[in-house]
Amino acid sequence: MKHLRNHMFSVAGVGIFLFLALATKPTDNSNNRRSSPNTTSYVNSRSDFSGKLADNYVDFSFDYPDTWKRVTETDSPNFVKVEKVQGNDTIENFAVGYVSGTRTMLPQFAQQVSDQFAPGFPHYKKVSEGETKLGPYEGYEFRFTAEIVAGRDVWGRVVLLPSEGSKKGAALVMLVTSLSPGVHGPRDVGEKGELPIILNSFRLRP
Repeated sequence: MKHLRNHMFSVAGVGIFLFLALATKPTDNSNNRRSSPNTTSYVNSRSDFSGKLADNYVDFSFDYPDTWKRVTETDSPNFVKVEKVQGNDTIENFAVGYVSGTRTMLPQFAQQVSDQFAPGFPHYKKVSEGETKLGPYEGYEFRFTAEIVAGRDVWGRVVLLPSEGSKKGAALVMLVTSLSPGVHGPRDVGEKGELPIILNSFRLRP
């Protein structure tokens, strides 16, 4: 099995809705525009969403490498997802959903998301959790390890970023497989590989 299955994770009553997949179809739309050399910029747009995503809309933007592809899914609970693919294999994956609640509730939200991940990933294990800082933003994160198939690992990182002055914020979800050069475990997710390009450019917009 070369890909993870599609997984939808929702935490009822607390407003975190995430959709992760390592087997998807790339596409482009008007939200993508050229940014710095060798990257494309994504700017979230309220007009693109309805239902829960419209109700919990968050303004944000980020740049991603031109070699990555933006993907869309029908009825996705994510605002956006981009990924790096080599042949039929996903190397790195980044998705943005939303979190709704106060900052003090972030540990509770993180635990609920982790609990939902566990049955969907073989040999899932949360390896760290706590407060974090992503660029200028203070948030809360956890990291985990799992396995796609024997000998093929996947490492994950979820960062919850509350938006100042609002109970709505962004939920950043990162997945990296052991095929990614230079990434050797969950501590490297977002620190090595190409995900740092995205994270360094990520901005919540008031």
